Amino acid sequence: MIKKSEGKTRTEKILSELCENTFLNTWSFPNPYNEKGKGKEFCDLVAIFENHMFIFFDREKILDISVDNDSKIQWDRWKRNVIDAQAKTCHGAERYIKNGGNLFLDPECLIPLPIKYDSKEIIIHKVIIANGASDACVDFSDENINGSLGITYRNIESHDGFEFPFLIDIDKNNPVHIFDEYTFPLVLRELDTFKDFLDYITAKEDTIRELNFLSYCGEEDLLAHYLMNFDNNTKKHFIGSCSEK
Repeated sequence: MIKKSEGKTRTEKILSELCENTFLNTWSFPNPYNEKGKGKEFCDLVAIFENHMFIFFDREKILDISVDNDSKIQWDRWKRNVIDAQAKTCHGAERYIKNGGNLFLDPECLIPLPIKYDSKEIIIHKVIIANGASDACVDFSDENINGSLGITYRNIESHDGFEFPFLIDIDKNNPVHIFDEYTFPLVLRELDTFKDFLDYITAKEDTIRELNFLSYCGEEDLLAHYLMNFDNNTKKHFIGSCSEK
């Protein structure tokens, strides 16, 4: 019997429970540890399916735009603490795995992760669960009924200076998936097998690579677009227009 962590913070516990009660339960392990110092936590949750590894980082910080007349100031501070800092940690975690790092279930690094992986062959998907901005998103725009975060993937270096509150700018050359307290449970409900979830993430990453610019108002919009587009030749859903396929 494998004893899994149940998470440490409030939102980590929610993430752990959510994964345990969905298709992710067989392949997910909350709060794994790495070998970089005794008891150093690697991420908030890792899930491995076939030759794919999902590295999850969870962060909660309440965004209150009422404390300052300039909502952009509060947004920039929240984004630095929740998105930018976690994205940097995601990239470091990816490097650790690609460099042959091992994962363990205990802080003493005595119990290895039950699922084996080849660090040279594993395909890594980096995921941030960003909590705390939904109320501010709704307050900022009446049209944002779910309080979900807008996302843009583009070449950051070629478009310096593009900033807008509640729209997260991600480098398409090193993408990280951003979900929030509304969109992540929604995605797991609509894509209720690991294969379905993996197909969606893979289609999304393929589109990010292919297009110069991918932008959407919330993950629920991109997911709806994906589910409504089906290629009868490949028998797969896709993101983009038919002319691009």
